Amino acid sequence: MNDTPFTVCADLDLGTRVATYLRSEGADVIISEGPVPDRLESVTDEGAAFAVNERAFLMHVPGGASFLVEDGNRITYARTGASDRDVALFLLGSAWGALCYQRGLLPLHASAVIRDGRVHAFTGPSGAGKSTLTAALSDRGLAFFTDDVLIVDPARISPGDAPCYAGQKDMKLWRDALKLTGSEQMGAVRDEPGFEKFFAIPANAEATGRGQLASLTILKNENVRRDRQPVEIERVTGATAIKKLRESIYRLRFGTAIMGRQKIFTALAQLISAVEVQTFDRSLDKRAFDDSTATILEWVRKHGKADG
Repeated sequence: MNDTPFTVCADLDLGTRVATYLRSEGADVIISEGPVPDRLESVTDEGAAFAVNERAFLMHVPGGASFLVEDGNRITYARTGASDRDVALFLLGSAWGALCYQRGLLPLHASAVIRDGRVHAFTGPSGAGKSTLTAALSDRGLAFFTDDVLIVDPARISPGDAPCYAGQKDMKLWRDALKLTGSEQMGAVRDEPGFEKFFAIPANAEATGRGQLASLTILKNENVRRDRQPVEIERVTGATAIKKLRESIYRLRFGTAIMGRQKIFTALAQLISAVEVQTFDRSLDKRAFDDSTATILEWVRKHGKADG
């Protein structure tokens, strides 16, 4: 099976983030600069900066680029003054997510490591520390798999079997996280003076873009408010797991507009039948970072031994 759920041919330098997806010809998806309409016809759903109809997704980034995603096989962008770096940033974010939904794929807002072909993903709200934790685990011997986006194909899920794909192979970290994790700093994520988030090279990375999703860990980070230790790992199942994972879907508003709530709910139900879901409660105090990272590292290393 392919390392990617689809392939891409682009007229824009997308860097190494989606290198495994890129083809010079014969790709499933074409990305090119061109005219993007101001509005869509026959709109079925819309928000402040986007609109959806049966075959297209339109997004205008305030002060940035515009994107038209059509039929799951084409992305057209208009710069409107945005740099290549910023066009690529939004293209591989919101537009990439919309493309996945049009193709029937479920993108999760998650970062992940891989061990022996088994992917362990970390999800949670923005700022929960997904990327930082993944980078730290890479520094401690696990292989980095993906940052920010993890893609699941609901059509391929069966009980105990959930193939998944790396959404992006570049890591993005804030400056203080670089120091915590031993990652190598590269260029800034955005062409914006004073923006302190950078692309980074993790200490240990896995080249493959495909693996078997073994666990989904939801970062709660509530111990900092309750001022208690130690860290806690707690299994969640059924409706509770679905509710928590629903909050971890990448660009959920776009997903419900394009796929519909029922299809997303069904995909999540399939996912929890195949994957272990748990919460990881820890303090965000940097003084406790090494201890909490060691706890989840030990859990990953033990996971699957009994049945392996």
